[in-house]
Amino acid sequence: MNETPALPIRPSVPVEAFAGPLTVVGKGAPVVMVLGGAGTGKTTFLHTLRKHGGSRQAFLAPTGVAALQLGGQTIHSFFGLPPRLVDPDQVKPRSPKRTLMKKLERLVIDEISMVRADVLDAVDRSLRIARGTPEPFGGVQVVLVGDFLQLPPVVPSAEREILGHLGYEGPFAFDARVLREVEPARLPFLQVHRQTDTYFVEQLAELRMGRYVHEAVAAINEASFREHRPGRTPVVLAPTNMRVDAYNRRGMDLLHDEGRLYEGKSEGEFDLANDRLPVPETLALKVGARVMTVRNDPEKQWVNGSVGTVTGLAPDRAYVRLDGAGIVEIERTSWERIRYDWDEATGKVEAKVVGTYSQLPLVPAWAVTVHKAQGLTLEDVRIDFDSGAFAAGQAYVALSRARSLEGLSLARPLRTSDIRIDRRVAAFTAAFEAAAALPA
Repeated sequence: MNETPALPIRPSVPVEAFAGPLTVVGKGAPVVMVLGGAGTGKTTFLHTLRKHGGSRQAFLAPTGVAALQLGGQTIHSFFGLPPRLVDPDQVKPRSPKRTLMKKLERLVIDEISMVRADVLDAVDRSLRIARGTPEPFGGVQVVLVGDFLQLPPVVPSAEREILGHLGYEGPFAFDARVLREVEPARLPFLQVHRQTDTYFVEQLAELRMGRYVHEAVAAINEASFREHRPGRTPVVLAPTNMRVDAYNRRGMDLLHDEGRLYEGKSEGEFDLANDRLPVPETLALKVGARVMTVRNDPEKQWVNGSVGTVTGLAPDRAYVRLDGAGIVEIERTSWERIRYDWDEATGKVEAKVVGTYSQLPLVPAWAVTVHKAQGLTLEDVRIDFDSGAFAAGQAYVALSRARSLEGLSLARPLRTSDIRIDRRVAAFTAAFEAAAALPA
């Protein structure tokens, strides 16, 4: 297996690029909102803030998978919120967490587009009660990171009606009552780093905001409605699990290798029955299978989203030829479930590991859902919208995974009806980007 080593990972956005944003956060504005489209460096900013932001901060996300990727905790777990619509006026913080909440200086929430307004208000009320102060978020600095024009919160129609009765104009975090009391410092991330083709960047920007949609759709179709470029096997992005599973099942069935099964193992607080896992508990692989890595390699031979073909299987590892690179050896890795606690001895917020899940960090990758592809950068992408995109921002998320127009193809022409835009969100984002400016 001693073949050409994998190509080195492309450098991420340099830390220097975040000097201005880190300065704004460091000045202590009560609420900081960091919003930007796909590929503008939000994830790198989060890693930089974790490294340079001090020892009294916690990183939260709205879903279990997002929390695992972030290396943080879910909002609901941290605050002990029920997994349903919340009446913020009825929220009471759990006693064991009160000391931690009193000592906390900064709370960072990723994927803010998926956080409902009532949940953000429940966070606010919990912190005010625990810290005994009427200040918004109890005086804790809150940093909200994401893009409201990507995937929205899941709100059934019945819950949307109840939100209206509770006085919310809409379900988004920016509709939260607490944000009527405090004006967030605005940090727009406007420079796209994922794509370098100005023309492609411009078309994506129009589709994200819902401007000149007919023209942008025509431009994307002209460039990408075709067979995929020769010599490359793309990852198909589709809206539904059913569509994706059919692609992956067909791909696996065409391989004659007997394959191997890899069983995931959990320890501590990791509920295999109910948790959404980054890799299935039973992972079936065959030589020839198309796979995607779902974890960054500490040795930097691959990143979350690297794609390749299985060339060999051993009892505890797989050998994968990464596209455009050499063969790498991929061993079992662990995901850690984090719980934040206050450590009196060190005077720091400690991220304690309360559970682990270990498995090969690989998933079949003939196809992936748009939802699971959020945050990834892919060299070769084929989009199959089948009967159409069904969520606001879904088409933009899918198209913006591609690094270039050359590496993007469409199974059917894009339709203007695929571009689903929530006009309130587009207006909020336009006002945010127009009004926000970093200090010189």
